Amino acid sequence: MRKQLLVAMVQAIKQKLLKRLALLRGRTNNSAKRVMFLMVILMLTVGSVGVYAHLESFTYVVYLDGEEKGYVSSDTEFLAFVAELAAQAEERYALQVRAVQEVRVEREQRRDAEPNDWAVRDQVRQALIYDVYAYVITVNGKDTLAVRRYEDYEKVIGELKAAYASGKENAVIRAIVIDDNVGARKTLVDPAALYTVDRAAEVLRRGTDRREVYLVSRGDSLWTIARQNNMTVDEIQEANPQLASSERIKPGEEISLVVAEPLVDVSVTQEVALQKQIPFATRYQNDSKLFRGNTRVVQPGQVGIKEVTVSITQTNGNEVLREVIDEVVIREPLDQIVARGTAAVPPQVGTGRFLWPVSGGRISSPFGQRGRSFHAGVDIAAAHGTAILAADSGVVTAAGWNGGFGIMIAIDHGNGTSTLYAHNSSNLVSVGQRVQRGQQIARIGSTGNSTGPHVHFEVHRNGSQVNPLQFF
Repeated sequence: MRKQLLVAMVQAIKQKLLKRLALLRGRTNNSAKRVMFLMVILMLTVGSVGVYAHLESFTYVVYLDGEEKGYVSSDTEFLAFVAELAAQAEERYALQVRAVQEVRVEREQRRDAEPNDWAVRDQVRQALIYDVYAYVITVNGKDTLAVRRYEDYEKVIGELKAAYASGKENAVIRAIVIDDNVGARKTLVDPAALYTVDRAAEVLRRGTDRREVYLVSRGDSLWTIARQNNMTVDEIQEANPQLASSERIKPGEEISLVVAEPLVDVSVTQEVALQKQIPFATRYQNDSKLFRGNTRVVQPGQVGIKEVTVSITQTNGNEVLREVIDEVVIREPLDQIVARGTAAVPPQVGTGRFLWPVSGGRISSPFGQRGRSFHAGVDIAAAHGTAILAADSGVVTAAGWNGGFGIMIAIDHGNGTSTLYAHNSSNLVSVGQRVQRGQQIARIGSTGNSTGPHVHFEVHRNGSQVNPLQFF
């Protein structure tokens, strides 16, 4: 401004001197010479002032983070352009933005400064980077990830809880609690770091944004996959809950190789109604008809049923607490009653004195040659169902169907002696059972190769068949 005033003053003086010189034209006196001298001085002054004013002109300099980008003709117009860029960014991100770099416009003296508005604007447009105002989710005071709005944060919390809310049909959820101190704060964030609601909830629940998936090939096993990836089989099963109860995998199946470690702990408390069995008790009764050590179930037991309501607390899906809060008996248990033998146990070795094996009866076929065949025992005929008795004490060595003998029993009496009872309608003892002399062991029948109800009775001594009648 001062330079402009100086130039104006010099121009005014120049005009006055020119008028004076016109009046003195043609004269050569001292006055004319003095005016001519002043005109020369004035012309030199005006020229120097003009050159100085041209070389030291003012312009608007644009700076981006302190780095000079060029000259513009108007600071207000350029700053309006920068504001328009910010408005476009806010429209693009649908969020409030702030430039990462600082933009300044300074009016400075520059020699030969020529503004180039379009070039400077293009440079700034390409270089400017914007952060957005978003919400960073914090866990126990530590920043984790960012979402666009506070409403998105609330949705993330809702999805995080809902991920653990599914339970059994007979379960009633009483509480879903986030155990950690989780919050959100508004701050500037790189737009590329923003998460969707679903992805943010997944990362908080799984604790990692890293995904590694292995595609199962033919011949793979959990052991070989674990070895190739520096893991254990337990870690692979932990990362893949579907494999917790089975190690069977098939080609084409995808297996996660990242073990989930949640960033946020979520506890769910639910009440579950369970049906449980009530075990029955066993009561014993003495029975003199049974040998000591032998038992017989008189009344089968029946388990009872009760409905138990339990409160189960799970953290991140793992049960940490179980409490019974109520029990209702639906059906009482029924005791099992068992007869316990008190009779003396018969010896394994017989007395050596045989008892006739049928109460009554008659010999229908003796021991010895019978036609072209040899009859190795005696047949004692009696009515169907008549009791067959053990000829002596001993241990049952065979009991059941035996070809032409039909239903039969064999008893070892010790000392190399054994007896056989065949064609029975039914047996009353089993293999390994001890029997007493005179104890009923079967009933008369006509099974196998038989023409009528009778018992075929044999006596064996040291492996040879002998005539039974010599023992009576």
